[in-house]
Amino acid sequence: MGASSWQYIEPYAGNLAAALAAVRRREFERLFVHGTYGDGRQPADRPFTSADDLDDLWEDEEFGSEGTHTVIDVWELIDTEAYDDSHTVRPLSDEESVELFGTSEPDREDFERAKERCAAGRPGSDGLWDMPRWSAWCRPLKGAGGETTVIAFWGRSGD
Repeated sequence: MGASSWQYIEPYAGNLAAALAAVRRREFERLFVHGTYGDGRQPADRPFTSADDLDDLWEDEEFGSEGTHTVIDVWELIDTEAYDDSHTVRPLSDEESVELFGTSEPDREDFERAKERCAAGRPGSDGLWDMPRWSAWCRPLKGAGGETTVIAFWGRSGD
């Protein structure tokens, strides 16, 4: 299938692990329980009926090696200082946020501007997608009143 990039902006209530689990479950429900993944494929002999089946996805040889090219492909939340590894999600440090977004407290508009700069190929903008394949980054984003309202998850899947 090749490599692909993906991103999600999700509600945030102060807990990175809970936000990651919620977006993964929602995406799994959308793709597999409701049958919108590709051609409606399901792992052989294992139809999914709820998000409780999420962990079973990786036991299937086809999906375990190909992935879904979504946030489902990452599941381990690691520390800001940790090494980006396969299937991990790492929160960006304040310094990395300044480098990518121009501020240590980015908002949704800062995130969208960074994506636009990257898509346009502007010099110095390629860092937004510099994570290794099969990994992701995240960053809480500020709302209009300065409070954190959402979190962005973005990553790369594929070979």
